[in-house]
Amino acid sequence: MKMHCGKCHLRAEPEGDFNLRSLGSVPSAESIEHWVASVDYVELGEMPPAEENRMTAAERQRLITFLQKKIRGYDAQTADSKRVPPRRLNNREIANSIRDVLMIEDVGTHQPMANLLGDTLHDGFDTHGDSLGISEFHLDQYIDAFRKVIDTTILTGPRPETQQITVRSDDLRRTSLSQRKRPEGPGRLPNALDFHDMRARMYFENFETVPATGRYRITIRATGIDRGVYDYEKTGIYVDDPIRLSVHLGDRVFTYALPDNEVMQIELDEWLAAGTKIQLSYPTDGLRQANNGNFKFQYRYAHDYLKENDPKQYAKVVASIATKKKRERAKVVSHWSNWTDYWQGPRPRVFGADVEGAINDDWPPKRQIALLGENPKAVDAEAILTPIAARAWRREVQPGELDTIIRLVQSRAKRLGDVEAFKEGIVAILVSPSFLLINPEEGKAAERFATKWSYFLQSTIPNQRLRTATKKGELQTYDAVRDEIARQFKAGEADEFLREFPQAWLQLDRISFMEPDPDRFPLYDRKRLSEDMKDEVLRFFRHAIEHNVPVPELLTADYSFVNADLAKVYDIPGVPQDSELRKHVYSDGKRGGLLGMGAFLTLTADSLGTSPIHRAVYVMENFMGIEPTPPPADVKITEPDVRQAKTIKEILAAHTSDATCASCHKTIDPYGYAFENFGPMGEWRDFYMALTERAVKKKRKSEAKTLEVAVDASATFRSGAKYEDIVEFRDLMKADAARDRFVRCFITKLLTYANGTEPEDYSGVETILAKSAANQYRIIDTIAAVVDSPLFREE
Repeated sequence: MKMHCGKCHLRAEPEGDFNLRSLGSVPSAESIEHWVASVDYVELGEMPPAEENRMTAAERQRLITFLQKKIRGYDAQTADSKRVPPRRLNNREIANSIRDVLMIEDVGTHQPMANLLGDTLHDGFDTHGDSLGISEFHLDQYIDAFRKVIDTTILTGPRPETQQITVRSDDLRRTSLSQRKRPEGPGRLPNALDFHDMRARMYFENFETVPATGRYRITIRATGIDRGVYDYEKTGIYVDDPIRLSVHLGDRVFTYALPDNEVMQIELDEWLAAGTKIQLSYPTDGLRQANNGNFKFQYRYAHDYLKENDPKQYAKVVASIATKKKRERAKVVSHWSNWTDYWQGPRPRVFGADVEGAINDDWPPKRQIALLGENPKAVDAEAILTPIAARAWRREVQPGELDTIIRLVQSRAKRLGDVEAFKEGIVAILVSPSFLLINPEEGKAAERFATKWSYFLQSTIPNQRLRTATKKGELQTYDAVRDEIARQFKAGEADEFLREFPQAWLQLDRISFMEPDPDRFPLYDRKRLSEDMKDEVLRFFRHAIEHNVPVPELLTADYSFVNADLAKVYDIPGVPQDSELRKHVYSDGKRGGLLGMGAFLTLTADSLGTSPIHRAVYVMENFMGIEPTPPPADVKITEPDVRQAKTIKEILAAHTSDATCASCHKTIDPYGYAFENFGPMGEWRDFYMALTERAVKKKRKSEAKTLEVAVDASATFRSGAKYEDIVEFRDLMKADAARDRFVRCFITKLLTYANGTEPEDYSGVETILAKSAANQYRIIDTIAAVVDSPLFREE
């Protein structure tokens, strides 16, 4: 190390601010990160740098072996101190857990959890223990929320009367989009009400909110009309996409595809909480194409369509406009306000509804009997509350452990009555640390393992099948773990993981932080492409699980899933003109896998430009598992000025001419330059399109003149590996060292999501990596290796 690294890293001002002496003779808590980083850089060939490397292959392997041996020794000595600390359940885990503890469909349609403090994300993860604080205020909010859930689960008093409400078309209303009281607007027919502006919702004037908690049968009659009258360029809605209608029962939402010009009966049978609002909406990413995106400009298309396709009707409308009073018509005939009654855009038409409820064939309801029994008495509190506590605390309840809560129930029963007293007992169970914390130091190892497994894949309490399997020791082998994980994915029991893990790992919450400028990139804004881009990632990840693909394929696959809107961004011809995501195989080597997706390329860009540094840091942290050294606090970073026709590479070269900056940027920059051919929304470009100084002053930036500056997407890694463009960069990412780096990073992210903290055991991660490699890096096999590892089991 002194011979090959000392020249740069033993001097007074060492390269990268890293001095070999900081390693010490053996790793310590203060130096272990440097030891791990050192072996990583040496393995990849980045240290010593290619231009100064005099190390033979044998010497490099000898150094790697030396570093790894020292690290393993440290890991073995400190294993006991690396137990994962307990962490608080996050809000979605609390909601899921209460649902399953109380054996109900969800926490309720009255949004009982709405007042909880939002969870703080750490690098995208909402499971990060240090970020999930708990305070007296948290507990007050939990008690309030838990009572709201329990009050709509356990009912007292007389059985509510069942009402039958007929909602006629005259009873249908649309919410106002203005603070001022205005006329209803167009769309009212003698027997129906049409949606126009998709921002408005529809409600039942004679049944706005649910009067009493219980089961309700709701039948809604609706159809879709005028699909395909106007073309996509005008509406932003594809002819092959069905017209949809969403039914909102509080925050419980059901969406239906409506048939064209044929009345459909939508039937729901749902448990609804008192106070729940029943509303309808038109879910579409279209109808924002005209002018500045305001729906009202859609009405102008009625003028254009009739003028071209129905001259007689057009003449009649023009004549009728002329007869209106001046204050009732616009001066220009084609003005949108003159044509609101003639618009034929695709839309839902609602004819009416029938509502019946609350329906309580049994009193108390069956769900309440399942929870408490038919006639619960405080004297039986222990027998009634023990199974509830066992589910909530994810373990066996110890003798005497419920005594305090039992006394609470029995004392409250004298004043409140038995059933109301049991509500207080359940609240007490739920505010216990045994419920709010994952894996406190209690319960048996098998119970803790089941709990951790369940929250990892399902974000809720373990079900009886999993608890029984762990108790019997049926999940003690890798093969058994792998088979059960595969079964859960196939059965749809791990859908929460399929949504939440990639969302956290890839920090998809950041995609709208700096959205592409709406003037320069109107498609992104008008069609809500951020949602399509996130859906592409989630569909791709689900495909990987369904087919158990090798983990490296996530990064460099030659395929992804696109719809017609994404195809416009990615410049893919021949994609079916609808919103369905379909698998597409790329033949040019530029896209495919996570590296070519708009989600990654957009969330690492700014509104008008891109930064290779931002993208490099993202790739290093989320794909390569490298933590870049942050710049010194006193370094002033100058934004690139492409108005002077300099390339971004030239400007960064000037910045990195400072020796303090150059060392780190030699490592960072090559991970970002490869993506310079992708613009702010992931579109391909051969030139930077920069506004001239004069154009910057203009309000209409989309019409302003631009300068064309050629893109240079080439770079050289410290190892000496070079690439000229994204195609060659992707090939480098398929090399063995980069492959293992990506899989190691994936393993680390899984452990972070599962444990609530980043793993500190290098040797443990390497063991999982070896198990993954032995199984061809298949993704389910790799997840199983994580779950079966001591880092997850904590044994």
